[in-house]
Amino acid sequence: METAYAAALSFLFLIAIHRFLSRRHSKSSKQPPPGPLAVPVLGHLHLLEKPFHHSLARLAARYGPVFSLRLGSRDAVVVSSAEHARECLIEHDVSFASRPYFPTMSLMTYGGSTIANCPYGPRWRLLRRVAAVHLLSARRVSAMLPAVAAEVRAMVRRVCRAAACAPGGAARVQLRRRLFELSLSALMETVARTKTSRAEDDADTDMSPEAREFKESMDVLMPLLGAANTWDYVPMLRWFDVFGVKKKIVAAVSTRDALFRRLIDTERQRMLDGGDGDVVMGSEEENTSMIAVLLSLQKSEPETYSDNMIMSMCYTSL
Repeated sequence: METAYAAALSFLFLIAIHRFLSRRHSKSSKQPPPGPLAVPVLGHLHLLEKPFHHSLARLAARYGPVFSLRLGSRDAVVVSSAEHARECLIEHDVSFASRPYFPTMSLMTYGGSTIANCPYGPRWRLLRRVAAVHLLSARRVSAMLPAVAAEVRAMVRRVCRAAACAPGGAARVQLRRRLFELSLSALMETVARTKTSRAEDDADTDMSPEAREFKESMDVLMPLLGAANTWDYVPMLRWFDVFGVKKKIVAAVSTRDALFRRLIDTERQRMLDGGDGDVVMGSEEENTSMIAVLLSLQKSEPETYSDNMIMSMCYTSL
């Protein structure tokens, strides 16, 4: 009985906090669009079922093309007509340029500092300029082609070697897996020049050890992100780390960042061993990795091009 009383009192306390915060929020903000009646703590989360777009379509049919939802502790406005979406994304695109801040994505994206998650402003424009001018220019993309071609040839050799070793000279190949491994390994080669770490006689995979390590960390993170969606909307789950989601995400992110730091340190040492550590920017013959380009920029602006910024660019590229 004491446990039941404690649970009831805790629930009433949470409802009181929710109503207090909701009242403060309603006084300090503009009147939101109409929407269904929200329940304490959860808001309208109980109305959203799979498939998600079907739930939104049912609500739009009842409340109109623009309506508001309360997703736990977060407010949301749903725009379901092309006319209103055009007004938001074309006529007032600057107001909607930033993505919403979610705690789970913040843990993964260095506090929301990647190109995809950084708020629209000077920082985002800097990252976009670095990517467009130094990393994804026509000259840089052309310089990546030999690395990609080498990865393709290596994949073909591995497939031929596997077929030659099979009975009858033929073997079944999972082409989807091979192509995914090929693209990830090619990206890792352009990011950090990892070709020297590849075992040429490894016929089981087309990934370099670094690409394989990155994939393993992402294989851990992606299911956690799916399980942590409610964690983003209900702060209590985050405060008490229900189900240990935060602890698991932090551990997986630490493993990923340890890989990126090792790649950065390796490239920094390679640049020092090769001379004064400078990269000739804009040279067509210069076959440098993405990390080497960013480290060269770091020498002139160390505060802007920090190691965390370089890691965020690596994560975005991969």
